[in-house]
Amino acid sequence: MATGQSGLLFIGQVGFTYKIGISSLWLVIGWLIGDYIAWYFVFTKLRQVSEETASDTISSFLNHNNQGSRLVAIISALITIAFLGSYAAAQLVAGSKAISAVFGWNYYLGIVVGAAIVVTYCFSGGIRASIWTDAVQAIIMIVSLFTLFITAVNSCGGFGSLWQSLGNINPSLIDWNSSQQPWGFLPFFIGWIVAGFGVVGQPHIIIRAMAIDSAKHINFARNIKISLGILNSISAIGIGLAARVLMPDLINSGDPELALPYLSLELLPAVVVGLIVAGLFSATISTADSQILACSAAITQDLFPGLAQSYKFVKLGTLIVTTVILVIALAGSDNV
Repeated sequence: MATGQSGLLFIGQVGFTYKIGISSLWLVIGWLIGDYIAWYFVFTKLRQVSEETASDTISSFLNHNNQGSRLVAIISALITIAFLGSYAAAQLVAGSKAISAVFGWNYYLGIVVGAAIVVTYCFSGGIRASIWTDAVQAIIMIVSLFTLFITAVNSCGGFGSLWQSLGNINPSLIDWNSSQQPWGFLPFFIGWIVAGFGVVGQPHIIIRAMAIDSAKHINFARNIKISLGILNSISAIGIGLAARVLMPDLINSGDPELALPYLSLELLPAVVVGLIVAGLFSATISTADSQILACSAAITQDLFPGLAQSYKFVKLGTLIVTTVILVIALAGSDNV
């Protein structure tokens, strides 16, 4: 859950809800349906076959028992590096935007600091360390989001008052089928189901299914993941809606993606703001370190398998990937 719910949840989802209102809930519903389908039909078999074939990475899983398997491994590794690298860069942007809003740090300095933290994580213990730290970070994410959600709704006078205030601002904000969906509801909803099922193409997530102790535990893990994911997503949506009422000027003269850190500064004491920032960083770092490890594994085990057992080369691969991701984050858009 922590690996899948990245800076998109704290920054992107809140900002998206701030802009379009309650209809952003379909993003969550569609994503969860697609995600559930992937876990139900793919992950158990994936775990079984990856154990049978001793596959440690997605590329090695894809190329087993295939003609031209070396080419398959190379192509899938390059795809992993290109797309997960861009995704990881978005995590650095999300974290930097948050600390820039809360502490007034230089935006670019925040990206560099985030990259340094991530590479430290990756150097510290590989996939096992990543999974354990993700578990701790998941708890921080849940507590921080739910705390701000309850506080924000109470500040609006409760759910009824919040709903009425949103309708007064713009009736489309409480329209479940908002006209802001340019091609209508059905393509919008199907798109998010496909996005949820897209987890089967995200190595940093499906490597979790390959690493679980037994295929028999996949269903139990799925149910925990989905349940806690729903709680986090509902909290993020509630925060976005409350922010639209409490800080309406962001839509014209600010950045809606910064609604969560701004709202926490306005409503919470400093120590709890620290919890919110910790939760946001937990979301970004737990995703970014997993993505960097997946990219590093693609280099060291799939592109250059002869060097995969070299400790120095593995760490060098991690450093190279982090450097590329840092450049993408610094040079690209500041939109998560």
